[in-house]
Amino acid sequence: MTNWAIFLTAAQAPPKTLNRALLYMHDFENSPFPPDYGWILLSSKTLPSKAKARRPTRVPITPAISASEFAGMSLAQVNAFVRANSTALEKIDVSVADWAVLDQKGLETSTCLVCEQVYDGGEEGADEGRMTDEFRACRIPYEKAWGMIANLDISNMDFEDFIDQDAGEQEDGSWLYSSTPEDDENDGGDGDGGDAPGDEDNPGDEEDEGTGIKREAIYEMLKAGNHVD
Repeated sequence: MTNWAIFLTAAQAPPKTLNRALLYMHDFENSPFPPDYGWILLSSKTLPSKAKARRPTRVPITPAISASEFAGMSLAQVNAFVRANSTALEKIDVSVADWAVLDQKGLETSTCLVCEQVYDGGEEGADEGRMTDEFRACRIPYEKAWGMIANLDISNMDFEDFIDQDAGEQEDGSWLYSSTPEDDENDGGDGDGGDAPGDEDNPGDEEDEGTGIKREAIYEMLKAGNHVD
């Protein structure tokens, strides 16, 4: 199973903040916890071995990350790294078509950036298209990131299905997230994305139907161990 990289570009990323981000980016509804595939948090330009990359990043993150070699990099620079290291990433079963970025704004707003390599379908009548060196990025709440990247990964939905096209491309090159009909149905039709990460009254109660594990229970365990605030 292919994993998805999370590039840590935030210069200030306290361990508790990162633990919360990874917890909320996990899909408790459709995947087990701890995960057997999913997010690989990358803070070093020296890629992990295949054996380590097969095991997704788990919370609490150990050892704690003191600094990231991707800190301060733009989305374009991260994309350039993915393209330059595509063969090495593929060898350790990390996707080079879809990835995520945790930047400073994201850690401060409980969002991340889901990025997708652009596919060029070619001219009408052409036998096949090709992947380009271009990319697109969407700033999205932690809880929605897995659903977006998983659907992009299997070509079940298009990038345009997740973005607010009326808002246009933002200054940093990203697009804003727009809730999908499935989101509205799950949220009772009010368009609310659910409890925001860090909500002290209700830190989240999404449940993994297969194991009965709730995010709230994991959050409380991490909080008791002083791994999240």
